[in-house]
Amino acid sequence: MAPYGGRTEFRHGVGFAIMYVAITALFAAGAYSVWRAKGWTWVAIGLAGMAVFSVGAIVETFVERIRLTDDALLVRTFRGTRAYAKADIAAIAEAKGSPPSIRLKDGRWVRLPSLASNLGNSVRAWLKS
Repeated sequence: MAPYGGRTEFRHGVGFAIMYVAITALFAAGAYSVWRAKGWTWVAIGLAGMAVFSVGAIVETFVERIRLTDDALLVRTFRGTRAYAKADIAAIAEAKGSPPSIRLKDGRWVRLPSLASNLGNSVRAWLKS
């Protein structure tokens, strides 16, 4: 078999990071303006909390990725890195509106992060190579 020559790394695009930064800035600006007008109300506290949580989305944009190596599929998330050997993967399934999932040869299904629209075709070609 020929070696796989397609895309090997899947991650969020720069557009996601820009969108999350804008959302974080809106929450922070809202918290600041409510705090300046009325002090620490529940609205100001809620907006400040949402700004803090949305920083997590920015970090996730840079951390989360899927990588296809010669012998394994690596999934990196906030919870750590998981590796699935190429020999243990039976198939990949993806449907409109749901994240892609791989079926392992022991019958288990593993959900993958939704990072790219062409992930399924790339994994299928990688499995055949």
